[in-house]
Amino acid sequence: MKLFLQRACLLSIVLLAGCTNQTQAPTVSPTLQAEASPTQAAAAATPTSAAASATAVVDEPQVPMVAAFDDQTSPIKLFGSLVNALNRQEYERAYGYWASPPGGIDQAGFSASFFGIDAVVGLVTAPTLNENQTEARMAGIVLLGMKDGGARADTACYVATRADANSPWRLSSSKSMPTSSNNVLGVLDQQARECGTPLEQLPLSSQTTIPELLFSYYAALAQADSAKTAETWVEGTLPNVPDSLRQSKQLSVYVNVNPVETAASAFLQTIVLADTNALWVGCYGASKQAEVWRLNSGYLQDSGPAMVLIQTLTQGCDI
Repeated sequence: MKLFLQRACLLSIVLLAGCTNQTQAPTVSPTLQAEASPTQAAAAATPTSAAASATAVVDEPQVPMVAAFDDQTSPIKLFGSLVNALNRQEYERAYGYWASPPGGIDQAGFSASFFGIDAVVGLVTAPTLNENQTEARMAGIVLLGMKDGGARADTACYVATRADANSPWRLSSSKSMPTSSNNVLGVLDQQARECGTPLEQLPLSSQTTIPELLFSYYAALAQADSAKTAETWVEGTLPNVPDSLRQSKQLSVYVNVNPVETAASAFLQTIVLADTNALWVGCYGASKQAEVWRLNSGYLQDSGPAMVLIQTLTQGCDI
């Protein structure tokens, strides 16, 4: 059964934007029940005094109720740990993931740079590793939700390193790429080509993690491998792929590093670019069986070249 997208308001990269046209979702059943986004947190209702006990304090900083994630066994998990620490406002832990902090910034300056931010979403491309598996390069975009209702995006090429195969990964550098609401598509595409592994060259993985699963699906599409494409989906749930996506000669994908996940189900967001002139945001549901993840539902939202669909910053995937 196909589902159809509902109209939703988009946030632009710098300011809140209006609504844009949406395309029919290539969605199939069964779907996962939508859960509260891990970046959401209710404001605390605290009496300010005995005389004003009925008045709730809603503007005090609150730490989002998201489970801690600390894993430096892969470049993607390292980046996910960084975003997790930022969402939990554990800035000392986030700072510790850097072997060489960007710009040589100190701990206090790093923490202060996130003032006024209450939600963080990080997406990366599949990393490119060196022969010794001790250095990885990946393109990333960090979407920052402001307490005043606005949003911004920070884009960069990230380099992660480790001393040897038994050592933890740490971020060693990042090269920021200026982004405005007018050139988001171009910057993300340039980043993906310069920093990550092109999907046409990406080895098809074992699908033991959610990001691996999405990378494998889009790599199979880019490589026109119909058997592997089908293998990434639960049998009978593979949706129709839009012609503009299937026929793309230059396909790139950014995957959310912090999927909402249980022992047997998950959902996450992606940003998909095709031929440098089309951009979609997708939400996918997945299920796990015998330690292998497979997709079971999903949709793509056409967001146009001038803005990125980031309502999932506060709402999560609506599938």
